[in-house]
Amino acid sequence: MSESYDVKVSLLTITPDAERVIESAGRLCWNTQDKTGTVPDRIHSWINIGHESMIEHACATFSIRGSRAMTHELVRHRLASYSQRSQRYVREDQESYLCPPEVRVSEEAVAAYRQAMNNAWGAYRDLLRQGLKPEIARYVLPNACYTDIICTWNFRELRHIITLRLSPRALPEIREVARQLRDIMKEQAPQVFADL
Repeated sequence: MSESYDVKVSLLTITPDAERVIESAGRLCWNTQDKTGTVPDRIHSWINIGHESMIEHACATFSIRGSRAMTHELVRHRLASYSQRSQRYVREDQESYLCPPEVRVSEEAVAAYRQAMNNAWGAYRDLLRQGLKPEIARYVLPNACYTDIICTWNFRELRHIITLRLSPRALPEIREVARQLRDIMKEQAPQVFADL
């Protein structure tokens, strides 16, 4: 059901020639620089034996759109840099929220969810009309609000996030984000991510 989550993950930038950078770092550790480029799965072999420090030399930056509930979990991964759309300084002029597919199982659940969203957004607009700043009025907004976040992770942390957040125990929305991250990185750096 996670495919029904309306999230978007886009790669903004990645370390140029990332796998060469990683292999160079690994070869330095083993003093085998003269063999650079001679073993096609060298990086993957190092990862398999637990030698992962060299993959920290490559990074990727993503733009992610999803709910605030999901980004609250995402930013728990602290080996990263994050920039998120502010609700403190940005007035929420349009109702924009995610409706989880699990809610859409019945008309009654959808009606209750929409009512909750309408109440929250109505209260937000009322507070703004009363002169409260957006930074105060936002307290009534739901975790379902859509937000945009830019995330930069080194490859080692990215592998950790993907592995942890693909678990069936993870929030379904973040599983969809992890799936999209994995698919992008398998294409961009197959020696580092092909096993995930």
